[in-house]
Amino acid sequence: MRVRQHASSNKSLGRSTAKLVPRRPVARLVGHENRAPISVVHFTPNGKYCLTGAHDRTVKLWNPSRLDPAFPPSKYQSYGDTEDIKVADLPRSLCIQTYHEGITHEVSALAVDSEGESLITACDKSLVLHNLVTGQCKRRYHGHHTARINAVAMGPFAETYLTASYDATVKIWDARNHSSYEPIQTLKEAKDSVADVHVDLISPHLIRTASVDGVIRCYDVRMGIITCDDCHVAITSIAQSHDGQCLAVHGLDDATIRLLDLAASGSTPSSLVLNTFTGHHKAGHYALQSAFTADDTTLASGSENGNVVLY
Repeated sequence: MRVRQHASSNKSLGRSTAKLVPRRPVARLVGHENRAPISVVHFTPNGKYCLTGAHDRTVKLWNPSRLDPAFPPSKYQSYGDTEDIKVADLPRSLCIQTYHEGITHEVSALAVDSEGESLITACDKSLVLHNLVTGQCKRRYHGHHTARINAVAMGPFAETYLTASYDATVKIWDARNHSSYEPIQTLKEAKDSVADVHVDLISPHLIRTASVDGVIRCYDVRMGIITCDDCHVAITSIAQSHDGQCLAVHGLDDATIRLLDLAASGSTPSSLVLNTFTGHHKAGHYALQSAFTADDTTLASGSENGNVVLY
């Protein structure tokens, strides 16, 4: 198991970053039925717990820093810092909760509210709401998307849920209305599958979507304004930096990650793109994702060859 790091051109920055990012696996998450493929991994807002959604139609909640006492570590302690670690020798993290009620198909996306109380899960064309603590299924929204849901997001205070679908729409659901299962709004501007959706971290009245048609659309729900930025390549995912200033955009056609300046959104492409990352991660066939480290100095990207690449 390897993590590849593409160091910054600034040597001092590259050295300081290397100390901050993990370079050695410490545990593994084992427990999905029949070793089912895991389609999504998501950390809770406080960073203490993580969730996995899999093809076995379940979501599991883990404490990654606590080892499962039923499976004590064996050979792991004998590895040196520079050795390749065998996955089978990694100790197992503790599974705390399993969510399965209402999940009728493989899990494609999930999200947790800022308070760590509610979990929303996408399975095929449906959205399922669970209480994160008790595991109880509270609601199930279905019958409105005509194709698989690719991504989900929660609005501020978990008052709204958002679903982005292969049917080229984004639907917004009112979490406070317990008598209606109808979406309160449908965003239909995309010309192809909507691959990702999120609520802006700094300005929660902004909803940002990414589509295979190559366009990132930003909806200002207060002003009723849409801003479009055309990247001219199919987009598979987006990730916002924690300071809210940048957006990492995964391009499928050219296997390139574009770092966009959100302050320049709506400007010419030359002023929008701050940097591009390519050549170190492999892409072109699958929807890859990326994430910023907590200090926004490093971008971690998935790769089709099984590596995690750090830029």
